[in-house]
Amino acid sequence: MLALAATPLALSLLTFWPIRIAVYGQDLFRTGGDDYGRGDGIFGAVFLGFVAWSVWLLVVGVRTVHGWTWGRAAAAVGLAACVPVLIVLAVSL
Repeated sequence: MLALAATPLALSLLTFWPIRIAVYGQDLFRTGGDDYGRGDGIFGAVFLGFVAWSVWLLVVGVRTVHGWTWGRAAAAVGLAACVPVLIVLAVSL
């Protein structure tokens, strides 16, 4: 179920990232450059849309498989997402 819920992220690798690389070129892989500003915010929002789509699919899958309520399924996914979020926060600090 996790792999199927991650399908939008794989889709973003095939559609979203090539467009972003075509717009920014090598600046995307360097610190500084032209990839900061309003365009970066728009691309970030689009990528968060892909992430939200994946999370939504995961909540729907957990709810369907276990027969739980929406709140319980969302809480289970949220609790499972806390560990990766804490790892990212620890690395970025």
